[in-house]
Amino acid sequence: MLIDFKPMRAGRARVWSGVLAGCLLLPFMPAQASEGFADDFETGTLLPEDTPPGRWDDSGVVGANTLTNGAAGAHRGRFGLTVVDRATASGSQASIHANVTPLTSEVHVRTWLRMRAVGAVGSAVIMQGLPALVELRLLAPGPGWELSLRNGASRTYVSLHGAKVEAERWSLVELRVRGLGTASAEARLWVDGVEQGSGLTGLDLRDDANVVDTVMVGEPWSDTGTFTGSLDFDDVRVSNAPMASRLELRRPVTEGAKDCLAVDLSLRASSTGAPAPAPYDADVALAVQSDAGRFHADADCDSPVTRVVLPTGASERRVYFRPQGTAGTVTWEASHADFLPASLTVDVEALPSEDNGGGPWTTDLGCTSAPGAVLALPALLGVWLRRRRAR
Repeated sequence: MLIDFKPMRAGRARVWSGVLAGCLLLPFMPAQASEGFADDFETGTLLPEDTPPGRWDDSGVVGANTLTNGAAGAHRGRFGLTVVDRATASGSQASIHANVTPLTSEVHVRTWLRMRAVGAVGSAVIMQGLPALVELRLLAPGPGWELSLRNGASRTYVSLHGAKVEAERWSLVELRVRGLGTASAEARLWVDGVEQGSGLTGLDLRDDANVVDTVMVGEPWSDTGTFTGSLDFDDVRVSNAPMASRLELRRPVTEGAKDCLAVDLSLRASSTGAPAPAPYDADVALAVQSDAGRFHADADCDSPVTRVVLPTGASERRVYFRPQGTAGTVTWEASHADFLPASLTVDVEALPSEDNGGGPWTTDLGCTSAPGAVLALPALLGVWLRRRRAR
């Protein structure tokens, strides 16, 4: 949309007040209804019969393997799931199972996952959606990430191979299958927000079995029985819609106060890049490198904050930043343990002030978490130059 900046300040004010009002309404837009399952393991338990009740409907453990909901497996909060595989035989090892409302069109799965204390590598299924047999696997040698499922009338095994799994390191792992029940389905895999390969496309998933109504996490199957070690899971979620995976910071195209800059904070989905609702009240930490200014909750920059909450169901909210010190570069940062962090580096040629009209804030092309913010540069320069001519 092109906005014609008229000489009359009243008209321009009306234009920008409408834009600002629209942006301020974003946090209060209702989230799209979705179906699925989620567990952050903060109950400290696994099964409904536990006290307090857990979220999973069943579990299975073979031999000396163990399932534990404890501090050792926590990526966020107090607890996470730890699966320890000590067996040397193929087959089912140790897993928990949840029954979900049947997902018949799309399946989205995400979890924080860590492999540690590895004694030996081997091919193993670590997450599984049934009866469609949508699987996240560790693929030996390596091991590497693998997404697999059954394709066509003969249910032929097809798979997508990703990057090597780094031991002792948490990764956010996400998968998506779209087009269940059709002959043009696709399956994709992301690790830490980076898509692995180009995806599996043109899949024939018309078979009646291509539905997901059960989710299994842990090590529901080992092909070789050679893998030994521990697998940690936290914040496991399954849905029929894209889920929030990363934070993003953007500098909106608004006039605003010269010394109090608007900044949009949002949650986004890896699969679409679009805003995605917060699954709970997400307390996001805000930071500024080099003590170059402070964030504020209000448009007058009178209420400094170091944290803000994205309420349940909200995907975006606006905060404000007042720069301080000499002209130069400032980097904004946003972080939360359950989402990939964001940073946005901004340069200022002259610190904004009422005396000199300020200099344009420009986005560093190499260091932004919001590629779309670069599009704001021509508009910001135009406003600045027009102000200088008017003087």
